[in-house]
Amino acid sequence: MIRIGFLTPYQHLPEFTSFAKKNFKCINMVGLPKDKLKIFKSVDYLFAAPNYLKYIIEQKDIEGTNIKGIITPSTGDNHINVSIPVISIKNDSILKEIYSTAEHNLYLCLALPREIGNIVELKEKTLGILGYGRLGKILEKIAKPLFKSVLKADLDFIDDDFFNNTDFLSVNIDYRKSNIEYINEEYVGKFRKNIYIVNTSRGEVVDEGDIVKLLYDGKLLGYGTDVIQEEHTSKATVLKCYHDNRIFITKHVGGTAIEAQEKAYKQTLSKVL
Repeated sequence: MIRIGFLTPYQHLPEFTSFAKKNFKCINMVGLPKDKLKIFKSVDYLFAAPNYLKYIIEQKDIEGTNIKGIITPSTGDNHINVSIPVISIKNDSILKEIYSTAEHNLYLCLALPREIGNIVELKEKTLGILGYGRLGKILEKIAKPLFKSVLKADLDFIDDDFFNNTDFLSVNIDYRKSNIEYINEEYVGKFRKNIYIVNTSRGEVVDEGDIVKLLYDGKLLGYGTDVIQEEHTSKATVLKCYHDNRIFITKHVGGTAIEAQEKAYKQTLSKVL
């Protein structure tokens, strides 16, 4: 039977737990420091969700083991840096059934002004969705009843209306080398209004130093994010060190609704059967 080492808690998911224990030998490795991964040399795969992992899994951490691949129930893999296969749900059809992260975008839009103490009615505001892929489309669908209007744009096509009318910018672009620090002072300067930004993509797509500068300049009214740079390391970064009530940070929980985890975890793990 295939042996799965779980670096991620899963017992809170009854359907997934039943599926996993029926089909695999499950080994609890939750909370295990990365320098102890080699203890489990007989594990075939590691199961590691980004929001639970406190470090990046490097190739050297698993050398000398029989680990064939890393399973991650996510679309991003910036918590993994290995040469063996990474099994994820990126571009998987199951994502069309998962609303959790899009709902978290709305939560950030609602919570950010309230945390700042400058409450606004979304019905009087325009939401601009940057990144009109699977998540952007879901967000548009659930946001339309709440906002005055919803605009959408992709990196290769943004019209003047997007820059002229957006009040809340939702960052939903994917994480790739060309998108690193795409949201910066120059980009935000293109918007006619002073705006709020919410981010459920990856921390690396935003220049966090520019975020702080834009807040001081008044161009940015607030920044709400579920992700920060270097979130899986102890490295000191701008948002880890900077404290301002105009910055509202959640702990990468956008995709962790119970229903979402049940679907994503099972779909990903089933790929190694």
